Amino acid sequence: MSNALETAIYSKLAAGSALTSLLAGGSASVYNGQPPREGALPWVSFSLASGIEENVTPADSQRYVYLVKGVATSLNTAGLIANQIHALLHSTNLTVTGSTCFWAARETVVRYQETDPAGHVIGHAGGEYAFRLANT
Repeated sequence: MSNALETAIYSKLAAGSALTSLLAGGSASVYNGQPPREGALPWVSFSLASGIEENVTPADSQRYVYLVKGVATSLNTAGLIANQIHALLHSTNLTVTGSTCFWAARETVVRYQETDPAGHVIGHAGGEYAFRLANT
């Protein structure tokens, strides 16, 4: 099920013109998983952090949590990207093939800096987003 959800997340992010206008390569700078080593900043990445089978009703349902973040040469720019991610994913309707997404919400906030091997400061900002799905 997570492949269909990941396709839906990618489609939602890549279609957000306010988001993609902030990225080095537009929608090509939205990555499912780790971006290529030569990927130019800024970019967005998302990856599965956890997932469970809820088993609380007779219908199959799952809860997936994805880390979705912007990465840029400044924490400020990463924060602007994170704001656009939030506008696209929080309390949204995702179209997921084979399922109904009945819940989408940011649960945690992520914001930090690191220094790359060349000594450049890199900003990361975003959050963990939970998506609850029911099989159709």
